[in-house]
Amino acid sequence: MTDSRLERSDWTSFNQLLHELIGGAIRRHTFTQWELELLLDLQMSRIRKSSRPEVLRRYLRAVQQHFAQGATVPLRLSVFLEAENQQRAGASETAQAAEVVSTHSLA
Repeated sequence: MTDSRLERSDWTSFNQLLHELIGGAIRRHTFTQWELELLLDLQMSRIRKSSRPEVLRRYLRAVQQHFAQGATVPLRLSVFLEAENQQRAGASETAQAAEVVSTHSLA
């Protein structure tokens, strides 16, 4: 691909690959750069197989939002997973802080 932008046919192919991964079976033998990066990130991730379809659905929605905001390349799966982990850690810290505050207010 000569342009760094994801072309419509590449987006369709990328979208199809995600749906194939969600379904559990890849039906192709050729991949774009973005698809190879996705497959490598998926291989290197620590996602349980039982959680993989839901994580990939969330990732697909995030990529769609990323493009809707004007992005020209897909969000890397590894970046998405790191952002989710940070959000989860932040939510956990907020819940712990709220629990500490409510415990102290009861004392």
